[in-house]
Amino acid sequence: MRNAGKALPGYGRETFSLRTDSDLGQLALIRAGAGIGICQVGLARRNDALVRLMPRTFSMKLETWVTMHEDLRNSPRCRAAFDALVDGLQQYIGAPAQGKMGRARTQAAPE
Repeated sequence: MRNAGKALPGYGRETFSLRTDSDLGQLALIRAGAGIGICQVGLARRNDALVRLMPRTFSMKLETWVTMHEDLRNSPRCRAAFDALVDGLQQYIGAPAQGKMGRARTQAAPE
């Protein structure tokens, strides 16, 4: 809602008669036909009954960061899980794949 409120001034929690703070609950309401709702395009594509409204007028871009504590970076199991997560997210959003070592910084950022 915070990001939507910035894009659509005048809309807040009180504007909606039915709302939930649960992403899964919101998706269930949309699928059940409770009204117009917001969800990720990739999720909506999985359900032929959902129709995207106003794609040029209303679109929220959200940055996504995948991070790992630097102490875990050299753990093969953690690195494998990290790489699989990044690969899956890139496929989900349709981003080009990057080389395995090109994804994560090898040093902490200077402060």
